[in-house]
Amino acid sequence: REMEEKVTLLNGPNKRPRSSTMNEAPIAVVTSRTSEVYVWGGGKSTPQKLDAIKSGCSARQVCAGNTHFAVVTVEKELYTWVNMQGGTKLHGQLGHGDRASYRQPKHVEKLQGKAIRQVSCGDDFTVCITDEGQMYAFGSDYYGCIGVDKAYGSEVLEPLQLDFFLTNPVEQVSCGDNHVAVLTRNREVYTWGCGEYGK
Repeated sequence: REMEEKVTLLNGPNKRPRSSTMNEAPIAVVTSRTSEVYVWGGGKSTPQKLDAIKSGCSARQVCAGNTHFAVVTVEKELYTWVNMQGGTKLHGQLGHGDRASYRQPKHVEKLQGKAIRQVSCGDDFTVCITDEGQMYAFGSDYYGCIGVDKAYGSEVLEPLQLDFFLTNPVEQVSCGDNHVAVLTRNREVYTWGCGEYGK
């Protein structure tokens, strides 16, 4: 959880800072920042607070795809769940190792121990990056969006690390419906997936 610590010595009723001496203890004031996630649409015309993320967790990033949602918490864990509008068919884009329709946020356990910094959702796939700039992808590889030249079949059901970026860490990722763009720390841009219309 993001924490901010403030240490101030107060002097009487004026509450002005004063210098410290050896036998005075500082007064520590700790404040925490929390965040809440709201969802709407799909028949809900007003924002509804989402309480399903593990108690005590706060979101630091939210991403909405056509078929699913993803949240990165301040603890750097990834949660995903499905958008049930229209009877969505799943292709592993939730990263839980199956094609089940999880209607509430579920922790992507296969990424346990990885410090997830950012996530991006395509139409039926998901890509995320760690603090170290390593990239993981999962879901449909129909258009090659997983980035492994379909070496693992048309569907990747759990997070797969992209070896291509092992020595070239990624700074940022953005997914379209059927293509991916990344910016590396070396300020290089890479794209892959469906190239229709020149994208």
